[in-house]
Amino acid sequence: MDISDFYNNREIFITGGTGFLGKSLIEKLLRDCPGIKTIYMLIRTKRGKTALERLEDFKNDIVFERVRRERPNVFEKVVPIFGDCQHLGLAISQEDLERLKNVSIIFHEAAVVRFDNDLRSSILMNTRGTFELVKIAQTLKQLIAFVHCSTAYIYPLDNVIEEKIYKLPNDWRKAIQIAETYDEETLEVLRLKYTNFYPNAYSFTKNLGEQVIADHSHLLPMTILRPAIVASAYLEPEPGYLENLNGPMGILAVKSMGISQMTYANPDLILSLIPVDIVTCLTISSGCRSGLETLSKPKNVPYNLHIQTFAPGKLFNSTIKQSVHKMVELARENPMENTVWAPATRLTTSMYCYLIWVFLFHIPMGIFYDTLLKLSKKQPMLLKATRRIIYTIRTIGKFSKIYYEIKNDGMFEVFDFMMQHDEKRRFYIMAPTEVDHDFAFRGALRGLKKFIFKEPVEATAATRQRVKILIILDKIVSFVLFFIVIKFAWNWTMSLVGVM
Repeated sequence: MDISDFYNNREIFITGGTGFLGKSLIEKLLRDCPGIKTIYMLIRTKRGKTALERLEDFKNDIVFERVRRERPNVFEKVVPIFGDCQHLGLAISQEDLERLKNVSIIFHEAAVVRFDNDLRSSILMNTRGTFELVKIAQTLKQLIAFVHCSTAYIYPLDNVIEEKIYKLPNDWRKAIQIAETYDEETLEVLRLKYTNFYPNAYSFTKNLGEQVIADHSHLLPMTILRPAIVASAYLEPEPGYLENLNGPMGILAVKSMGISQMTYANPDLILSLIPVDIVTCLTISSGCRSGLETLSKPKNVPYNLHIQTFAPGKLFNSTIKQSVHKMVELARENPMENTVWAPATRLTTSMYCYLIWVFLFHIPMGIFYDTLLKLSKKQPMLLKATRRIIYTIRTIGKFSKIYYEIKNDGMFEVFDFMMQHDEKRRFYIMAPTEVDHDFAFRGALRGLKKFIFKEPVEATAATRQRVKILIILDKIVSFVLFFIVIKFAWNWTMSLVGVM
């Protein structure tokens, strides 16, 4: 059976539909599964906007330009389910629960993905939210696939991460109870001890979420997907589609704009990047694979839990240094309108060197630039961005220094399935082995410009000239700083010689 035909007349329930992965998933389903009957999308009130207002913003998002053009009335198939994954029962009304009774496939992509998020809200969203959805899934008589999106960095305490469940000494039921009992401040005080020094609340609570899935996998047709670092789209819906600046994409962005002249990271670390459109096609194919397996399974046979890691492994051989160098090269060739200084490739594994550079260069530049913005009646932003970068580096420090060998046999099993069942060639964009990295980085820069900073894809002549001047100034300032450091070292050495 063709993958797109499998989704004909199916009702699907998606959580996290307004996020990066969720939007890409819904866009692809609407565009290339024309026979789909209904997509129920969980949506909540957020940042002063009602769920209905957010739904309208969602439909008008730039990522849906292509599908609106190709299938003008397709959003009639998207039905909002008002709720919130941080609440009991997902805060879904009885009326909306009744609407879900014929759902046959669930894609659970809702999560707090910020590495610096607090433990309590992360447990409520990533762990309890998963449990609440599992309870709803058990009431759905037509369900044939429950696809749970996790993370490839599920157990960062080991340098080799396999496609298996990693049991923690922490019980997910007890963790939920603790989050329901104690306030955010109390849990933050206890976080490192309670999580056994997990590097962040995200990986820890996603691990607990996998425990929830594993403990119910004999009752429901469960699949766990573990994407690695999800990068901008390679081809679909257009090259460079990007929704946020999480992880390495944030580093590449601030490097390209000259905001960060120095970054704390291991330059020889190989990045584990995978384009969002490849993840999306693998996710849809995995849902089809799980559904077909359920339909062919004898009634009294227990379900099998599938774990599939979507990561390039050793197929992506670009280091952080090579990736930054390529991005900076492209940014100098086609600079961004908001470039504040010369794009730079400087990296260090020494926190002392990084902090010295921050105090000698980043902070003075931030003060100068923010002063100019204030004089121009604009909102200052560079010092705030600098503080945010430092805080992010502290949060993801371990992941920017250590290489994780991530096993990905499950991904290639889905690729094999895709090759056999994608008769209409709608989902096989390409395998990670076929990715043209130069094209991917050019797409990433394009995505930063169009989707994040809302500026022209091609830089104006004035911007190109301004960045050329900034590059010259950067060389002058670097020479002056180098001279100051050498002079200080010389004077210090001479004073020591004098004492002796």
